[in-house]
Amino acid sequence: MHWHGMELESYYDGVAGWGMRGHDLTPTIAPGQSFCARFTPPRAGTFIYHTHLDDEIQLSGGLYGAMIVVDPGAKYDSGVDQVFVISGWGGPRSADSKIPVSGLLNGSPQPTTLHWHVGKSYRVRFVNISSAMVGLLSVTGKDSPVEWRSRAKDGADLPAGQAVLQDAKLMMSPGETYDFEYEPSHPGPLKMEFKALAVPVDLTQAIEVE
Repeated sequence: MHWHGMELESYYDGVAGWGMRGHDLTPTIAPGQSFCARFTPPRAGTFIYHTHLDDEIQLSGGLYGAMIVVDPGAKYDSGVDQVFVISGWGGPRSADSKIPVSGLLNGSPQPTTLHWHVGKSYRVRFVNISSAMVGLLSVTGKDSPVEWRSRAKDGADLPAGQAVLQDAKLMMSPGETYDFEYEPSHPGPLKMEFKALAVPVDLTQAIEVE
């Protein structure tokens, strides 16, 4: 596994046959074997772990995930700190392949409705760990994007000058992570959507604000 965006000793960064510790190369993990990575995260943030061997097949098989690091003494609260992982499965193995491309949001093509609350501040973390899907990510209310505040990009907090309110709409590419802060001001439905540009993938997360 490779730990994307996190500064680690090469040996534990997960690239088999390339990472080194002294004269030792990072090993390939054979079926039935294991490899223990030991490291101390250098900072809090939103990170990704993912396969670096036969990427297209192994990524579509689920060898990936989000890794959330919080500040010392802090506790992760999934009620208000929520992670959304965009991934894909299937797709072309060659130029003439007929295998369709499908998308997943947190491991599901149709995730269940979330329930948020007026006046509560939510940190929303987005991870695109697909092998090739570039797409438009948005959160809309009745007919337009809501506003959220940028907080972090690729595991690094943004300086105050960049932590600004903006429309909840951005282009997102593979390997990117984004953190935003959003506080609902009134009840009603929201639609979180990731729509890929080059493949027929349209992922939707319904949210009810109460």
